[in-house]
Amino acid sequence: MKSRLALIAGLIAALGLAVSGCSMSPPKIWPFYKKPKPPPEVVHEVDLANPDGSAANYPQYWKRNTLVIDLSGVSGAGSVAARLPADTTWPVRVAVRVRPGSVEQVEVVGEERSVLSVSREGVEPIDLELANSVFRQSTGALYITWGAMPQFAEAPVAPDPGFVSPTEVPKSSPETDNGAAGAGEIISPADASKAQPSPPPGT
Repeated sequence: MKSRLALIAGLIAALGLAVSGCSMSPPKIWPFYKKPKPPPEVVHEVDLANPDGSAANYPQYWKRNTLVIDLSGVSGAGSVAARLPADTTWPVRVAVRVRPGSVEQVEVVGEERSVLSVSREGVEPIDLELANSVFRQSTGALYITWGAMPQFAEAPVAPDPGFVSPTEVPKSSPETDNGAAGAGEIISPADASKAQPSPPPGT
């Protein structure tokens, strides 16, 4: 009798351990097990080239109907050209993926120039979608440049001359420093009579 009770107690303890182990790490066939999201499939839709003409190796992905050129690994400043292969056309939408804080802006030149600012907040990569006016389906290439936002120098501020009274006599200019009377120079009546020519005799 005691041996049967000991055997039953051992089976109950083993069953409890098995249940607790299953609750800690459920098997992959568990009904509520969630499979990890698979990584996006890398595609090759456009040819990427560095400034020296060599092939650039930046991933390209499809995000629904948007072609994403992944530049999330870049930093500092640089550029890449995305060229359209022969007998192909651009998709309806194109985006550039960057990481916040790695670059400050992205410039894209195609049919027109577009400058996109990059947010500094967050840690997850963000996708910057290009405007439809930047490229057409037959545009030969898109030239993508990234780097810091340019700093514009402020215009010099002219010094404040201060208050000038309207009754104050203007200061002499270099042109009037040679002894010639300027327009703003005050001449006394005695000096003015001396400066006038004497009248001819008989007048």
